[in-house]
Amino acid sequence: MKSMINLKTVMLMAIISLFAINASAQKADEAQVLFNVKLVCKNCVKKIENHFGPMRGVKKVKCSIPDQTVEIVYSTKRLDEAKLIAEFKKIDLDATPIIDNQPNKVKEHTN
Repeated sequence: MKSMINLKTVMLMAIISLFAINASAQKADEAQVLFNVKLVCKNCVKKIENHFGPMRGVKKVKCSIPDQTVEIVYSTKRLDEAKLIAEFKKIDLDATPIIDNQPNKVKEHTN
C-alpha cells in the first residue's frame, strides 16, 4: 500500500515537473520592456492598446498614465525594441526604454 502511494507521489511530481519545464520553454522567446511615453489621457492609452494589442507578437500591453509608462511583453521571434519604438512613431508617440524601472537610466539602442 505504501509503495502504491509513493509511486503515485513520484508520478505526480514528474507530471508537475513536465508542466513547469514546458511553461518555462514557452516563455524563453518572450521579452518585457518598459517604455517612458507621454500619456496625457485615456485616449492615449486607448490609442496604444488599439495599435499594439492586435499586433502579431505582442503578448501584453499595460499603460500607466500616472507613471507615464507602457509595459509591453512580446515575442522575440517577431519583434524587438527597435521595431516597437518604430510602431510608437507610427501613432505619433515617442517611446524611450527604461532600465530597471528607473527613468533616468535609459537603455541605449544600437541600430
